[in-house]
Order: sequence, then structure tokens, then C-alpha cells
Amino acid sequence: MSRNEKSSCTSYLEAKAKIYFPNGDVRCRYCPCLETYARAQCRLTGEYLVLPDSSVGMWCPLEFDGEVKEVKRDES
Repeated sequence: MSRNEKSSCTSYLEAKAKIYFPNGDVRCRYCPCLETYARAQCRLTGEYLVLPDSSVGMWCPLEFDGEVKEVKRDES
């Protein structure tokens, strides 16, 4: 086995995370993947976001199931 074969990546493992948006209001501003140092940028795609307060980036990889889940509060 050559050195290049030993250190090269031959497969990947996909990971999924749950990201919650308040009241089903999906915007980059509420996403934990938003980076806001000098400019708003998505950590997942590297896309610079023009309107993170009112939209989702063009290359957003998040998949939505379309179901907004209600929060159950304890009424004690």
C-alpha cells in the first residue's frame, strides 16, 4: 500500500442534526450555522448571505419536513 492510499479518504459518514426555528419562522438569522463576524456567512455552504434577517440562503442544505411542532408547557 502506498503512502497516498493510506492517508486518502475512501468513504464518508453522513451526520444529521435537528435545528429548531421559533414559530416555524425559517430564516438564516435564527440558524446556529450562521456566522456573523464581518459579514453574514453560512458555515455549511460558505455562502455570503445578503438578507439573513428575512430569507434563507440560495444554497441552504437543510431539509424541512414542513411540520411545525407546538411546544407543550406545564400549566402548574
